Amino acid sequence: MSDLTVEKIIEIHDEVIARFGGAGGVLSEATLHYMVFRANRIQDTFKRAATILHAIGSQHPFIDGNKRTALIVAENVLGQQGHFIADDEDTVVEFMLAVASYRYEPDEIEQWLREHTATM
Repeated sequence: MSDLTVEKIIEIHDEVIARFGGAGGVLSEATLHYMVFRANRIQDTFKRAATILHAIGSQHPFIDGNKRTALIVAENVLGQQGHFIADDEDTVVEFMLAVASYRYEPDEIEQWLREHTATM
């Protein structure tokens, strides 16, 4: 599993904003550095993806596009190991709104990912 970088996450965020709209920019680069530091030390794919979803989705390091960026970065981590989120868009949107509203802890996010992914 390749390491995450703050630069790559910001690049993904910039692409999200360019494609879907919203205000670009980073609110807290420190949040991103801390999340990358933590996530890169996790070997389990689902735990790593859950850490990313929780950190970006609920701690909002960007001005806009946090949920979308969190989902895409987490999907990239899952995809590196041959997994993908295999659920309908409405379910995923509802899940991401719940993450952003602090209704899921990282271990619950991990469980959700394990239950809603498939292998390529």
